[in-house]
Amino acid sequence: MEEILRKLQKEASGSKHRAIKESCTWAIALLECYLNTNFNCIFPSHLFSIFLREKCLLPLQLALESKSMKLAQQALAGMQKLLSDERFVSVETDSDEKQLLNQMLNAVKVTPSLNEDLQVEVMKVLLCITYTSTFELNGSSVLKIAEVCIETYVSSCHQRSINTAVRATLSQMLSDLTLQLRQKQENMVSLLASTNGTSTESLCDDVVSVLTVLCEKLQAVINDNRQLQLLYLECILSMLNSSSPSMHQHKGFTDLIWKQLCPALIVILGNPIHDKTITSAHSSICLEADSPSSGISDHGRGSGCSSTAPALSGPVARTIYYIAAELVRLVGSVESMKPVLQSLYHRMLLYPPPQHRVEAIKIMKEILGSPRQLCDLAGPCSSESESKKRSISKRKSHLDLLKLIMDGMTEACIKGGIEACYASVSCVFALLGALDELSQGRGLSEEQIQLLLQRLEELKDGTETSRDSMEINDADFRWQRRILSSENPAWESGNEKSPDISISVTTDTGQTTLEGDMGQTTPEDNPENPKNSLPSPAGHESKEIHYREPESETIDQPDVVQRSHTIVYPDITNFLSVDCKTRSYGSRYSESNFSVDDQDLSRTEFDSCDQYSMAAEKDSGRSDVSDIGSDNCSLADEEQTPRDCPGHRSLRTAALSLKLLKSQEAEQHSARLFIQSLEALLPRLIALPSIEEVDGALQSFSSTFCSGMMHSPGFEGNLNFNFQTLMNADSLYVVSHYTLLLNLKLANSDYYRKKPAQAPVLLKEFMKQVQSSGVLMVFSQAWVEELYHQVLERNMLGEAGYWGSPEEHSLPLISMLTDIDGLGSSAIGGQLMASASAQSPLSQNRKTDDSVVAGIAFARYILIGCWKNLIDTLSTPLTGRMAGSSKGLAFILGAEGAKEQNQKEKDSICVSLDGLRRAARLSCALGVAANCASALAQMSAASCVQEEKEEKEIQEPSDAIAQVKQKVEQKLEQMGKVQGVCLHTAHLLCMDAVLNVGLEMGSHNQDCWPHVFRVCEYISTLEHTHFSDGAAQPSLTITQSQQAPGGQHPDSEPGEAPQALTPEQETTLSSHPVIQPVSIQDLIKESSKGRAFDFRGGSLLCGTSAAKAVLTLSTQADRLFEDAADKLNLTALAGFLYQLKKASQAQLFHSVTDTVDYSLAMPGEVKSTQDRRSALHLFRLGDAMLRIVRSKSRPLLHLMRCWSLVAPHLVEAACHKERHVSQKAVSFIHDILTEVLMDWNEPSHFHFNEALFRPFERIMQLELCDEDVQDQVITSIGELVEMCSTQIQSGWRPLFSALETVHSSSKSEVKEYLVGEYSMGKRQAPVFDVFEAFLNTDNIQVFANAATSYIMCLMKFVKGLGEVDCKEMGDCVPGSGSASTDLCLPALDYLRRCSQLLAKIYKMPLKPIFLSGRLVNLPRRAQEQSASSEDGIECILSDFDDDTGLINVWIILLEELTTAISNCPRQHQPPTLDLLFELLRDVAKTPGPGFGIYAVVHLLLPTMSLWLHRSHGDHSYWDVASSNFKHAIGLSSELVVEHIQNFIHSDIGYENMINTMLKDLFKLLVACVAEPTEIISRVGCSCIRYVLVTAGPVFTEEMWRLACCALQDAFSATLEPVKNLLGYFHSGTESFSGDACEVKVAAPSLSPSAEAEYWRIRAMAQQVFMLETQCSPKTPSTKEGFEHAQSCVLIIDLPPDKKPNGHNQRRHGPTWC
Repeated sequence: MEEILRKLQKEASGSKHRAIKESCTWAIALLECYLNTNFNCIFPSHLFSIFLREKCLLPLQLALESKSMKLAQQALAGMQKLLSDERFVSVETDSDEKQLLNQMLNAVKVTPSLNEDLQVEVMKVLLCITYTSTFELNGSSVLKIAEVCIETYVSSCHQRSINTAVRATLSQMLSDLTLQLRQKQENMVSLLASTNGTSTESLCDDVVSVLTVLCEKLQAVINDNRQLQLLYLECILSMLNSSSPSMHQHKGFTDLIWKQLCPALIVILGNPIHDKTITSAHSSICLEADSPSSGISDHGRGSGCSSTAPALSGPVARTIYYIAAELVRLVGSVESMKPVLQSLYHRMLLYPPPQHRVEAIKIMKEILGSPRQLCDLAGPCSSESESKKRSISKRKSHLDLLKLIMDGMTEACIKGGIEACYASVSCVFALLGALDELSQGRGLSEEQIQLLLQRLEELKDGTETSRDSMEINDADFRWQRRILSSENPAWESGNEKSPDISISVTTDTGQTTLEGDMGQTTPEDNPENPKNSLPSPAGHESKEIHYREPESETIDQPDVVQRSHTIVYPDITNFLSVDCKTRSYGSRYSESNFSVDDQDLSRTEFDSCDQYSMAAEKDSGRSDVSDIGSDNCSLADEEQTPRDCPGHRSLRTAALSLKLLKSQEAEQHSARLFIQSLEALLPRLIALPSIEEVDGALQSFSSTFCSGMMHSPGFEGNLNFNFQTLMNADSLYVVSHYTLLLNLKLANSDYYRKKPAQAPVLLKEFMKQVQSSGVLMVFSQAWVEELYHQVLERNMLGEAGYWGSPEEHSLPLISMLTDIDGLGSSAIGGQLMASASAQSPLSQNRKTDDSVVAGIAFARYILIGCWKNLIDTLSTPLTGRMAGSSKGLAFILGAEGAKEQNQKEKDSICVSLDGLRRAARLSCALGVAANCASALAQMSAASCVQEEKEEKEIQEPSDAIAQVKQKVEQKLEQMGKVQGVCLHTAHLLCMDAVLNVGLEMGSHNQDCWPHVFRVCEYISTLEHTHFSDGAAQPSLTITQSQQAPGGQHPDSEPGEAPQALTPEQETTLSSHPVIQPVSIQDLIKESSKGRAFDFRGGSLLCGTSAAKAVLTLSTQADRLFEDAADKLNLTALAGFLYQLKKASQAQLFHSVTDTVDYSLAMPGEVKSTQDRRSALHLFRLGDAMLRIVRSKSRPLLHLMRCWSLVAPHLVEAACHKERHVSQKAVSFIHDILTEVLMDWNEPSHFHFNEALFRPFERIMQLELCDEDVQDQVITSIGELVEMCSTQIQSGWRPLFSALETVHSSSKSEVKEYLVGEYSMGKRQAPVFDVFEAFLNTDNIQVFANAATSYIMCLMKFVKGLGEVDCKEMGDCVPGSGSASTDLCLPALDYLRRCSQLLAKIYKMPLKPIFLSGRLVNLPRRAQEQSASSEDGIECILSDFDDDTGLINVWIILLEELTTAISNCPRQHQPPTLDLLFELLRDVAKTPGPGFGIYAVVHLLLPTMSLWLHRSHGDHSYWDVASSNFKHAIGLSSELVVEHIQNFIHSDIGYENMINTMLKDLFKLLVACVAEPTEIISRVGCSCIRYVLVTAGPVFTEEMWRLACCALQDAFSATLEPVKNLLGYFHSGTESFSGDACEVKVAAPSLSPSAEAEYWRIRAMAQQVFMLETQCSPKTPSTKEGFEHAQSCVLIIDLPPDKKPNGHNQRRHGPTWC
């Protein structure tokens, strides 16, 4: 110090500086004195220090104030020395002005007027003061120093150096102050030292007071002086920067922020009062349909938006943004501060025009990229005092601030230009990075983890439910509010009026809160309400949340009425006749009608298309009795049936209601029996060691239960007849699965122990599951409901010994049940089969680590809440929607990336693709797969860019010159193009990502699949184009999955050398590929070797590396489809196949259907598939189905469900016009059938094989397929019968139906399978091998099930193939007669064998049930009983009919044969007649005479009379038909005579029946006699004579009476023309032409010989009027004469007065009969 003073003394020469010199001398003397003497004994040391300081500072101060630069520099050096010298620094106790700080400040008070370099030095000195050992850093001292700094700044802020120095000094000093406080606070927390308490408090106050001063200063310069604004803002920032988050507990601090700091910042950022260019954000919404900013209008934010650049400088704005970021850290978790922050952020991110938000967004990236700050921003609020809590209520969602930021960013991204777009996309990418860290449990502080864990429930509910209405928690009000909001269009379409609601919703749900000076309206509204969001790819998100919402709200409903399960039925007649408006009985079978929550569920579950009206359901309890008897338990149908109208009441009688009630009791009893049987089986099921055995046991259980039901007598007589008739084992098998699954779900959610008011699985859900199983359900609603209630009441699994312990989760039975729907798990792998997923959905997947649990819950909460913004932002660069770019994705493939601007755009595209991949992976990892579809949609759109480019180029130029020009350009382009495909790395990575996450996401949300399929299709197309270039890479070959033999995928990537894979190798390869495929990332790295590869910017791959990439992707795509078929559980697999079916339909047809049933028409017009032959989804679908069928681990249930989805589409494809499509479809059906039949033996009463063969039946019946397809189908059927005829079982029925529709071509050649190789020694056509195999089956039940179809099919061959099927016989041309008869004779033989087999079965004690017969029987019985015939034939029939349906099948056989005799081609008639009468004789023996007579009366005679009337008076008909008819009528008469002779004397009284038979025969014969054609007429006469002569001896009196009546009828029929003729002549008249009128004979003009005519007429007269012995046996000798006589007509002219209706002529034909 002395040295400096001496220097100063030396420098200060001249009179000007004498004062300096003197004071230096003084000071030096004093210092020397201090060294030599110990002053401590004279004064205390601290007083001496003050004295010493004063003396030494004086020369320094004078030197500083002198205008000399040199002296001033010396002085400042002295001051620094002084501060570091302990002699001058002592413990301060003295008065203010004597303190070191004040002495120093006094010394430098001249600073503002000094030179700028000196000012900078002074700043250093001031900073040094704060670092002296005895200096106490507190508010007042800091403010004093700050005063000097600010003055200096004001005077010389234009100088850059001092500007920086002052800002640095102040920032450093203020942050030191707050850091000191922070350390103390943190120590306090750790040590709990109460001694520091006071100083901490005072320090807090100090910090607040300093901040207050700064804020006041800031407010003073708010409208001018940017430089000062910047200084104050930086000071504030440095203080906030070093503050501890616990500052928010200090009321003064929070008050300061919301009362002073934020208002000031908001005004600086933009003051709507001064900004003249305010527009409303709302106006832009209407114009821009795809603008996500439309959300803004509904968030309770201001809608003002400036349209000019903000009037503040960059540094000021940046500092404010940083302050805003710090405020989030400090007070973000205080609920009352949220509105303030929102106002500030609105000014930062929504108020400025989009292009001016770039800086703010860059700073947001720092907040959103840090998990800790993210938690402050959007986490749950830390607890507050009660009084505060009440005033705030649950007004806002935690996410509001984050959503505001995201909205601002999304808008900037779309409208703000490329710079803003890049910033937004990077920011979203950073946010996803933070969520990634969170999901792994990293990045949160301990307090945050604890806070999140406390609020876990709140986060789990998702963003929707965390926001309830404000103070009104009344469930009713919430219900009404939900209804009034327009989110559910079902209201408008319903026909009931919406309920009157007296509450004014808007006033109750909107609230204005004034926050200090800032007024801000925050109406309670839901930022994610579906009514606000525009249609966007993320539309699914809101749907998913609504599914959960009502369930989580059940608890707060005050008025849920629980229905007792033991309701006694009221008097059922009244029940049925009550007007539906007043009906309010509860029903055991409908869910509680008064539960609001229930209504919600029904609405969310069945979307608006069902047009429910809950008001109706709420007002009137639905009557079940109307549903009791129905065998259809479709809920949708049940809900849509119109309610019973009063008009029907009169029809509902007590008798009906009693019957219904009995029927319902029978159903319930049957359901209880089923549950008991299942319960008895359970212990064994649980013990079985493998899924196959469990499945087998369930199948045989269903089969035995079914046969037991079939053969049991109906309850109480035959009430349950209908139900037993239709029962099949398939539906029992499926129901037993779903019943056990229901039990498992209830047990797993602890239902049986807690018995909550509402079961976790509702009846409607259970019904829906059972119905959508792919099997025809034949249970009535009452049956299924009884089943449901039985399971609710008893825990069958528990009673059988399953208690849900972790080791039991792997039991085969439990695995099989969880493989149905994964119990609805949304965890990763939760929708995969138990064998493929790591953990069972049953085990509570609670992670042990708290940080992971909290992190995952929070990340999931944010991801759901901001999903739409994330996707909108990330997709903007890809779609080219951003301002300043018209290129979009295609641009990234171009080479024009040199300019900065272009590079920026490419970068944003790459970042957004990375972001989408990350978003997809995250949503997958966090179990929010419902969101994935939108991410995958963007990624697949991004990947398949060339495809779109090509589509656009297809437009044809109009004129010829343009065409030539275009061709030349294309040629040049091709010449310059690299061979093969060019791919950008970003696209490759995107496709890679889609394929990687596709399976997992699709398993949770089937809407993801279309995008995955799109990428797979694109990859196949790339592969095809690349390798079809020819010159591309001849060395690289690939075995394409579609062309692989047997439809198997080679799961390997062939290497550089060509490889041909044999099927055997392939199967082994699929599990262990020979060459492990290189990952896409490795390929990209490899291709970028040798040049600096920037992963962000991306690069193009061409040539060999592109080929390798395509191969790798292709392998990955194949593996994805294989994994889907192998690993997905049933529900996920069904979703996969359904979407694949739709994708395939879209490729093959012009429209797509949503249903999966067989349809009568194609989905739409057929599309050409030539351009994408290599990439047809049909091939994938068939291969997937084959894999499922071959999979040993899947139970039959999975096959049933999958086949019901796949088969209808294969039928559609088989009818496609292009041969390669239809051929593949039929061969898939064939392969699948072969696999199933070889591998599985169908238990009795199952009908799955029937479903398997149904596609063949449909293909043939639709008749849309061409002949090649028909041939392929029939050949397939032949092969299947040959290979596995014993396994076909229930498949015979559709198989025969398919054969029945065969038609031979119109061309002359006949199909080979219809003619066969007779030369090879075979005695019949190959098609008959099928019938042979059927008759040889050992199983009678199989025969019984298909007998009817077998008969109908054979009849097809009897009636003749070809287009001329059932026309009139006379039209049939005897063309290919021989071939046709070749088919008819064997067919008749098989029919004969069928009848013999029926006779054998009839004699058995226990007959099988002929289902088709029983079904036919129902209408037949009703019809016959209604005829109320007195002849007693029905009661005789009932003696034979034993309800097995056998008799009905026999009747069908005889009926078909009798109709065939008149219908079939003429050459078939004789053999058919022979067989028919042979069978009619046989049945009189085996079922017995009664049945024989029944057949004659009901089948034979009616058919004969129909045949007789066929001529319609046309003589020419009989020219060709008469011989067969005569044959038939003769045989009929002979048969009747035989029957009469045989049975008239039998003991049982058949007399009535015989009389009926005889009466009917005589009727027929009289009709023959009356026929104008002579041949037929004569036959009639002969037959009557034959019957009377032959059977006369045994006639009873009654029979003779019938015979006489018949003869009388015959006479009157034949003599009627003569009577008419005689009536016109008076007796004894001479007149030839008539008396009463004129009679003329009109003969043809070309009359042949008169003699012939004379003889003809004479013969006729003799025949009528003479006896046989009197007649001369002469008939006309020539044909001409005969014809002439036939053509004579008698014309009778009535006199004018007798003309009826003005007709004056009656004509008679020839008068003989």
